[in-house]
Amino acid sequence: MPSYPREAANNGVQGKVWIHLLISETGDVESTDIISGDPDLARAAQDAMKKWKFRPYIQNGKPVKVNTKMPFDFAFKDKVTDTALPQDSSPNVSSSAAATAGEGTSGATPGGNLPQRLKVSSGVAEGLKLHDVTPVYPYEARLSHIQGDVILQATIGKDGLIHNLRAVSGHPILIEAAKGAVEQWRYRPYVLKGSPVEVETTIKVVFHM
Repeated sequence: MPSYPREAANNGVQGKVWIHLLISETGDVESTDIISGDPDLARAAQDAMKKWKFRPYIQNGKPVKVNTKMPFDFAFKDKVTDTALPQDSSPNVSSSAAATAGEGTSGATPGGNLPQRLKVSSGVAEGLKLHDVTPVYPYEARLSHIQGDVILQATIGKDGLIHNLRAVSGHPILIEAAKGAVEQWRYRPYVLKGSPVEVETTIKVVFHM
């Protein structure tokens, strides 16, 4: 497992990193490249992944090399909250929440096919959350008495992961802390007519001293 970089830990830096891997026919990691994420966190993940071992990928009865990308989350244990999924829960929050979720669609196709993406309220998205990481209040922001709200726009994929996270408003110092936590959130996929669909939503992160 990657070790949490000391400087990142001291500065309260959290976040998700993505690493590209080339895996050999024997399951060894031949090479790694950083795709995205905080540089210190990404290097820690990269160093660890170089030592990982995989079952060989078999194609047409023979092991072959594969290219893949893998994420790794860096978060402090006291900032992580996991929500158990009730056994009798419906795919989405509730019938009433689902009914008020639609604020518009994009990519809809004729003939009654499902839209490629829905827009849902922040309340509906919050009800689908399974894995929460609370942002760390940046020390520099506290020292300078910087506070306020950070507004983020995000796509929740069919896999329940955050995609296309971008800032709408907020102080730059607070935005980085908010994004480092929110990009690690995980959700139940939003289900429409029995099929998962991507949803767009707005996320507000509050920093108040």
